[in-house]
Amino acid sequence: MSPKNDETTSNPLSRKLQKVLSLKLDQDPDLIVALKGLSSVVSTNNLRTRRNLRGDFERRSVNLSVELCESFSHVNQLVEKLNSEITTMSESCQVMTTELATARTQMQGLLEKTSKIKRESASVEMKKEVITAFISRYHVTPQQAAVLKRSDDIDTEFFTVLDRVRTIHQDCKILLQTHQTTGLQIMENMAHLQEQAFQSLFKWTQNECRRLTSDIPEPSVSLKQGFLMLQDRETLLKATLSELAKVRRAVLLRMFINSLTRGGPGGTPKPIELSSHDPIRYGGDMLAWLHQTIASERDLLLSFLPSKETVLTVLSEVTEGVSRTLKIRVEQIINNTDDCITLLQISNIIQFYLSTIKPFLSETAPLITLISELNSQCRKQFNRHYALSVSRLSDRNELPGLDLVPTSAFQEALHLLKIILNTHDVSVVPDVSPLASMTELLDVIIGPVLTLCNMSASQLEPVDNAVYIINLVSCLYNVLAMYENTDKTLELLQNKIDEELETLTNLQYDHMIKTTSIPPTEMINTERLSVVASKLDQALLNSEVLWLHQCTRLSALRHRNAVWRGASEQFVKVYSTLIQSPSNEGILLKSAEQISQLLK
Repeated sequence: MSPKNDETTSNPLSRKLQKVLSLKLDQDPDLIVALKGLSSVVSTNNLRTRRNLRGDFERRSVNLSVELCESFSHVNQLVEKLNSEITTMSESCQVMTTELATARTQMQGLLEKTSKIKRESASVEMKKEVITAFISRYHVTPQQAAVLKRSDDIDTEFFTVLDRVRTIHQDCKILLQTHQTTGLQIMENMAHLQEQAFQSLFKWTQNECRRLTSDIPEPSVSLKQGFLMLQDRETLLKATLSELAKVRRAVLLRMFINSLTRGGPGGTPKPIELSSHDPIRYGGDMLAWLHQTIASERDLLLSFLPSKETVLTVLSEVTEGVSRTLKIRVEQIINNTDDCITLLQISNIIQFYLSTIKPFLSETAPLITLISELNSQCRKQFNRHYALSVSRLSDRNELPGLDLVPTSAFQEALHLLKIILNTHDVSVVPDVSPLASMTELLDVIIGPVLTLCNMSASQLEPVDNAVYIINLVSCLYNVLAMYENTDKTLELLQNKIDEELETLTNLQYDHMIKTTSIPPTEMINTERLSVVASKLDQALLNSEVLWLHQCTRLSALRHRNAVWRGASEQFVKVYSTLIQSPSNEGILLKSAEQISQLLK
């Protein structure tokens, strides 16, 4: 390297110039900013300005520093003021902290007392709730207790309070398990209130029952609730029901007597006793009135009595009042009636109403017992008058004619029997077996008729007796066969007919043996067989000779055929014996089969 270049390199000015010359002014942002700032300070670019440039900048720097000091002096004053205020505030906070510490120390005991009071308050509140719940469950207010003492005006409020007292008394049984003394005391109080309430209720229900004196009363709305409550006191309930039965018994008797003597309002319907000349209508109207009135009375009692069993008991006592009046009149009807048909009709009416009234009353009700006795009495009177009627027919001593047909007395008895059966057939008796009813009636009416048959046939010869009885019993059988539920009696009559047919068959057989001169087995010989053969041939030519003429008077063809068939079979058996006899040496030429065919 040349010395010139080394000198240039070591010269500082040269390096600076070199550095300045190497600068790229348009790419240096700091330089650009500085130049812009310089242009704002230097307004004229001349020599003097360039020479004084440093001094101007230094003066400008000094002025800015002075301005900055003046600005910071104001800020310093504000800071000092702020510092003074902060110091004051710090002192105040310190005082407050000290006071708060003192106050906290003083309030600690108060806070503890407050917490204790709060806990005690919560405990007291809980106890209050428990006591409130206990009182609401086991306590009755004085106003409620006063309600239970009323006996003149009992309403829904009374029953609500009484039900509450009963509930409390019942709940005390649970309370006794943990608090015996309290439970016993409450139970005694509730028991006392209940007794007062039931006495008041008892008086009120009795007064209400005494008001039910009209024909169609309107019971109090609360009466049913009263009877329901009285079920807990059986003695009071019985006394009240007895009072009710007494009042309604008198009302029912009054109504019955009015219906007998005065009739309904305005004379409609007419008094029942106006038809006393007609025993059937008279008795039927009385029993019909009783049935209708008992049904209405039952509906009335059901509207306020607690159960159907209670209604049955009370209604049985109520209807006892009309028993005597009814008994006198019905017995008068029965005793003054001597026609057995009318008595049977009355008995059917009594039995019908007995069956319809019985469901309304208890089985031991006096009225049911009375109607049953009246029915039995009427049946006995019917039996007696029927027996008398048939007995009067028997007293005629009317003998049958030669035709052996039923006599006029028997025809009248049969006609009477038909009327009785027709009367019974049209009767409607609920809850009574038709078979049992018919059997009971037949047991009464058939016996006298059969007795009449036997008496009228007693003076006849055996053959006539058998034919006559068969004809009579057949007529009786034909009559009964037209009615239902007579099978048992028909069987008895058929047995009677069969017995008589057997007797008649034996008599017919004896007649055939006698007509043909058939000898006993030990007396058979050739001569006798010759006589038998001769007479048998004559009889077979004219079969009427073999007939008992009375058998032709049997009214039923089947009976005549049965007698002839039975007798012929016996005769053929005997004839077979004769054929097989050693004495028969070609005398009896006809076989048993031929004889049987000829007899048919």
